Amino acid sequence: MTVSIKKVAPQNMQVEQACLILDVRTEAEHAMTALQMQHIHLPLDRLQACEFMREQQLDGATPLYVLCAAGARATKAAEMFAQAGLHNVHVIEGGIVACQAAGLPLIIRPGMSLERQVRIVAGSLVLLACALGTWVHPGFYGAAAVVGGGLVFAGITDWCGMAMLLAKAPWNKSSKRN
Repeated sequence: MTVSIKKVAPQNMQVEQACLILDVRTEAEHAMTALQMQHIHLPLDRLQACEFMREQQLDGATPLYVLCAAGARATKAAEMFAQAGLHNVHVIEGGIVACQAAGLPLIIRPGMSLERQVRIVAGSLVLLACALGTWVHPGFYGAAAVVGGGLVFAGITDWCGMAMLLAKAPWNKSSKRN
C-alpha cells in the first residue's frame, strides 16, 4: 500500500490552531537541539503508532506534525501513522535544520552531534584498518572497505547503523530535558 505523505515547510505549520508536534529524533539529538514550543519527544525506534494515537487521543481532527533531523525518519513515522489509519499527519520538511533556518525558537545545548560522532568513529576505524593492513596483514584493508561501504549505504538510504548504535551509547543517553 503506497501512502501519500504530506510535507510542510516549518514556517507553514499551523501551530496557532490546536496541533501536536512529535519529534522522532534520538535522545542525544533532542538533548542538543529541541523546539522551544510544546512538543512530544519519542524516538522512532520506540514509536508504536496505534499506542501513541490512543495515548494522545488522536482522532484525525488534530493535525500531527512529525519532526526529525532532515525528514527521512519523520517520513517513516508518518507512514506508520497512515498505516494505523491516521491521515492528518504532516512531515516537517527539512527537519530541525529547516526549523532553525526558518527562525523557529529552539533550545540549543552544547554537545557533540551524533553525525559528528559517526564521522569520528568511521574515520578512526578506516585509519586503524589501513595501519593494520600496512603493518600487520593486508586482510585488514577489508575492514576499511566495509566501513566505507557502510558510509555509502548510509548516504544512499539515509539510514546509518553506526548512528543507531552510537545513539544507544551511555554518553548519548540524556536525562529527560525539555
